[in-house]
Amino acid sequence: MDAPTVRDNLLPAVTGPEVADDTLVLRVLDLSLRIGEVQIASGAGAAVAHDTMLAIAGAYGLPACDVDIAFSTITMCCHRGNEAGPVTTMRNVRYRTQDYTRLTEVDEIIAAIVDRDEPMRVEEAITRVGHAVRAPHPYPRFVAGIARSLFAGAVAFLLGGGLVVALLATVATGVIWAVARWLARRRVPMFFQQMVSATIVTLSATTLAWTGTLDDSPAFVIAAGIVVFLSGLSLVGLVQDAISGFPLTAAGRAVEVVLASAGLLVGVVVSIKLVGAVLGTDAGAYAAVVPPSPAPSLHPISLLAAAAAGMLFALSAYAPWRSLPLAALAGAVAWAGYGLLGILGAGEVVAAALAAAALGLVAMLLPRMLGTPPLVLVIAGITPLLPGLTMYRGFSQLAYGSVAVGAVTILLALTFGLALAAGVSVGEQVGWPLQRLIRRLLPGVTAEDRERELRRGRPRVF
Repeated sequence: MDAPTVRDNLLPAVTGPEVADDTLVLRVLDLSLRIGEVQIASGAGAAVAHDTMLAIAGAYGLPACDVDIAFSTITMCCHRGNEAGPVTTMRNVRYRTQDYTRLTEVDEIIAAIVDRDEPMRVEEAITRVGHAVRAPHPYPRFVAGIARSLFAGAVAFLLGGGLVVALLATVATGVIWAVARWLARRRVPMFFQQMVSATIVTLSATTLAWTGTLDDSPAFVIAAGIVVFLSGLSLVGLVQDAISGFPLTAAGRAVEVVLASAGLLVGVVVSIKLVGAVLGTDAGAYAAVVPPSPAPSLHPISLLAAAAAGMLFALSAYAPWRSLPLAALAGAVAWAGYGLLGILGAGEVVAAALAAAALGLVAMLLPRMLGTPPLVLVIAGITPLLPGLTMYRGFSQLAYGSVAVGAVTILLALTFGLALAAGVSVGEQVGWPLQRLIRRLLPGVTAEDRERELRRGRPRVF
């Protein structure tokens, strides 16, 4: 009902001799593709990259363009009317990364192009994008590794473990991070990286519990490691692509998430079987002890651990220094919302979704002058809420033969993670028009400011 007419679907016409020359078209398309590649590789939604590329082309006088994004392939075509043929070019996204400093620098370049009446010169923009992509990280790699290890310790504490558990999770994650880096440099597929990492953390934690070194259940250490493994997956981008009408990209990201989770499953199950075969059934029994998920708590120590987890995750993802306090605040806000809703009687999945929606809304309404893309804040905030303990419970149930129960538990964990991502998307959908409305109603807003706001469109990095 009320279907759009053919006229509404047509691109704007480019008439007569007023067509851009080949040099300008090729430079603008190359610039747009490079920026879209950085956004897609960093976990942003396909709709964001799509709208950003069209906005850049429009800023340089190319209004009639098409963009097609299919997970690892970006294609862009510029139509030049009846006087010249169209120009089409393509770029492959060959990597996935969490480098939020690079993402922030590219966002500043986009602002200098789209948000100004006179955009930055194309040559200067291409130079800055190239420098942003090739520039070294803002701090040494070992700092990111230490931050990722401490992040695992904070998550283990949030899951209910003590200081010893947090320390062991920190050390185990440091070893895993080094092994994963070694495998990644040798182009080992993600499935095997996840499998080897899960094997290391499961074997070490179960063996330490059998020797008596670890008094608590090894599930806390293993679950913290699983959260670290899951934190690199683009769950938010998956849900956003499915909602915003990019099914191919959403399907590709879904396959990526499923394969990475399957690697964790194989590593955990094989490790449990190996421990039972080598050390005996008594050692294998330690892996079967999975405590229930802790009740949400608003204790100041829990909020402090959540804030530390958010900040450490942002630090491990090379976020700019100025964004670290906001990432810590995001972690505390998300955990506080999750805990408050849990105390009020909401289920785990509902509480997680609503807390993520509130976080997404807050991230959208923060002023752009803070210099932190919303994606950095929401990922840092929801990562400590990932269901590592529930995921491990399902893995252990499969290892001990409870296939039906284990499958249901794993499905619950996946539903929990997707609820977090869907909640963030809801916060974006509510916060985006609300943000634009607030900016229009601010005192002193001119007609030029309103026109610039309409031209800006969807948030660029979310």
